Amino acid sequence: IYNYVDLRAELQARGHAFKSHSDSEVILHLYEEYGEDCVQQLEGMFALALWDAPRRRLLLARDRFGIKPLYVAQQGEALYFASELVAIRRGGSVAAEIDPQAVYAYMALSYVPAPFSVFRGVQKLLPAERAVWANGQLRRQIYWSPRPVHGPSRRADAVEALAQRLEASVRAHLVSDVPVAAFLSGGVDSSTVVALAQRHAKMETLCVAFPDPGLNEAPIARRVASHLGTKHHEVQLDLDPVQLLSQAVAFMDEPFADSSALPTFAVCRVAREVAKVVLSGDGGDEVFGGYTGRYRVAALQATLPWPGRLARVLRRVPPWRSGRRSALPTMLELASLPDVERFVAERQISTARERSALFGTAERGEAEQRLREIPSMAIRQAADWHPVHRALWIDIATSLPDDMLTKVDRMSMAHGLEVRVPFLDHHVVEFALALPPAWLVSALPVEGKRLLRRVAAPLVPPRILDRPKQGFVVPLNRWLQSHFLPLLDEYCLAPGAAVATWMDGRSISALRHSPMGEAARQELYALLVLELWLRRVRTDAR
Repeated sequence: IYNYVDLRAELQARGHAFKSHSDSEVILHLYEEYGEDCVQQLEGMFALALWDAPRRRLLLARDRFGIKPLYVAQQGEALYFASELVAIRRGGSVAAEIDPQAVYAYMALSYVPAPFSVFRGVQKLLPAERAVWANGQLRRQIYWSPRPVHGPSRRADAVEALAQRLEASVRAHLVSDVPVAAFLSGGVDSSTVVALAQRHAKMETLCVAFPDPGLNEAPIARRVASHLGTKHHEVQLDLDPVQLLSQAVAFMDEPFADSSALPTFAVCRVAREVAKVVLSGDGGDEVFGGYTGRYRVAALQATLPWPGRLARVLRRVPPWRSGRRSALPTMLELASLPDVERFVAERQISTARERSALFGTAERGEAEQRLREIPSMAIRQAADWHPVHRALWIDIATSLPDDMLTKVDRMSMAHGLEVRVPFLDHHVVEFALALPPAWLVSALPVEGKRLLRRVAAPLVPPRILDRPKQGFVVPLNRWLQSHFLPLLDEYCLAPGAAVATWMDGRSISALRHSPMGEAARQELYALLVLELWLRRVRTDAR
């Protein structure tokens, strides 16, 4: 709880007497003062449970952005809750029955989206959700949604105001009983966090060095570290991919097929030898408009009256001399879709037709409907916002906690490492969502994180400001061919494969032998992770 010192002083002024200096005790006194509304006062990353013995009420809550997980399962008049799904599963009172629709959603998105979990009857609390259990009933409520604040009218003033908010957040995230280090990839996000942190502490930084030069950001991270004066550590990712995958899957509560979990697992293992707490730049893309393709689509939606009609015209235009076609018609087609349909189209790793081939048609209709329910609350919250702001908020409310933050939490906690995310301060987020969309992202020319780059300009080496975005990825195509496909053949195509419980074996085989495009690679990797995860669950159940 990053604001617990201020909260403690406020409560002391109201007559509360403290017996310790912990942030946990502050929560107890806040509850005495404000009841269940106390969670609205908290700034930080948390999943909490508070038992009110006199009133026989249990308060559960999850932080605003879902940085930390919280699961609940109701069985009659009993409630089970935990910050790890394995705790509920191994408790024995809740049946560990796989939900086929959760498996379907996983094969669509590469993760199991909230509020669902992979087990039937177990749900995740949503980000910024609290739940009160009393008299055998669970009452759930969202306690926060962003209220964008009007910012400066001049861009230069906005740059200064954002820099101040970011520095205040970084400073708050540095408060710790132990030294705090930071991940440094050499991108704008992590470099900005480290530069601001270095003003207040002597930082140690860490990055992953890939053998593949096309994926290796270590040289630029090294230059940024030298520029900022940090003590820098490089983690050489030269582990056996199969061993790394097996180790990472062992710490997954649910099947999770974002392959960047593998280097995250590796760097967290080394980071724990350097520090117990690290800062990261996660959230920068979602808050400031880093996913330029997705947010460019939103900008086109706001600019053009008939994007779908224009896309059909452009489809008739011959390809360029190179033989390549422009991506613009596809983007215009996406811009013409309703927000719910675009959410699925932009994130899916498999098409509805491919999912139908794998799973059959029996539960497809309901499963597809559940996919479209995922962004519905975020869309309602941002219904009257500019399309770019709405696209940012949909990401912040859905794929950020379900994918990015889930990955970081599970892979870091596997090594007892605490990862803090300064960009996910609600004051920063509300400020960003009130900025003119053109200050965040532009469609032509394509540029994302425009205002954040201006904040970073005086802090970091100039050459990183114009670098194209490079995700934290592994050489999945090469690893599939050399290591993962033989494993998939051995496990997923063998008699008795766990995935065959829900998926058609012939369709799996057809996918395995299809042309190895990007979508097929992601699907095959998702299948392999699911099979390994299911085998582990079966072993645990014996």
